Amino acid sequence: MIKRLENALANGEKISGADASFYMHEITETTLMNQGMTYDVAHGLALEKYDVSPFSVYSPEVVTEYPDLFSRGFKKYWDIK
Repeated sequence: MIKRLENALANGEKISGADASFYMHEITETTLMNQGMTYDVAHGLALEKYDVSPFSVYSPEVVTEYPDLFSRGFKKYWDIK
């Protein structure tokens, strides 16, 4: 996922889907935390700002590769068996 982002940014390509959700979420969350917000508040506001599901922030490839790190909600969201 990070490699796809690095490649897209290096090549001037647009990002979409979970990659865009992750990137925009992390940028916003970091910016808010740098302004003094706690992680929990910044995390919630970043999700709210882009009106995305918390499950959309990680691509299905990441959820599949590291299944023990993700709840059943992530697997259900991405229809991973």
